[in-house]
Amino acid sequence: MLSTLSALALEVHHLGPAADWYETHLGLDGDRSEHEARYQVGETTLVLREPSTVPRGGLHVHYALATPEDRYDDWFAHLQENFDPVEFDFGSARSLYVDDPDGHCVEIGTGGSDGDDPLTGVFEVALEVEDLARAEAFYGDLGFEVVDRGDGRERTRLSGPMALELWEPQRGIADARGAVHADLRFATPDPEAAAEAVAERACRVDTVGSGDGTGGEPHRVRDPDGHYLTFHAE
Repeated sequence: MLSTLSALALEVHHLGPAADWYETHLGLDGDRSEHEARYQVGETTLVLREPSTVPRGGLHVHYALATPEDRYDDWFAHLQENFDPVEFDFGSARSLYVDDPDGHCVEIGTGGSDGDDPLTGVFEVALEVEDLARAEAFYGDLGFEVVDRGDGRERTRLSGPMALELWEPQRGIADARGAVHADLRFATPDPEAAAEAVAERACRVDTVGSGDGTGGEPHRVRDPDGHYLTFHAE
């Protein structure tokens, strides 16, 4: 139902220092406006947003950026010059974790497609939820599928346009926390159908932007945990 994660927004206290961090340490190149900076990472636009609009960007978001296998050691050496990255070996993949100035836990993990780009996309986002079963049902209606559950059902991992981690309040690897009031944007063949799929479970459903009335208009829903999802046509 959902094709790609087209945007992930992070809330930052002050845009200047936050954007400087991402441009200096992650090498991202994008555009800044008065309250936002936008960077393209593979198919996903990473948005840094000062408190200025609703939906706001997410707080203490843990998310993962993919890098090709042959780039990983370079990333570790580069970030070790200024930070103390936490490293974790999953067996089939390796990841490092660093915190940005606003408390977002940035993971860089192997598995990115080969090519010239050192970062190839966003492959995981973690959301904090109050009730795992309720959140699983909501995202299941959007086509996400459960692939793993933690001990005691404190967390669930789902597959979809990217890996989606649903966490009850907790600290994970590198003290990462699930996002609060996250703002996610997805491309889909039918935005109206995506919104209708979760309308009964959602706290709110809105049509945003302009359209021709054919169902191609962007639709935004607010899930039971206060996360915003916007669906737009591919």
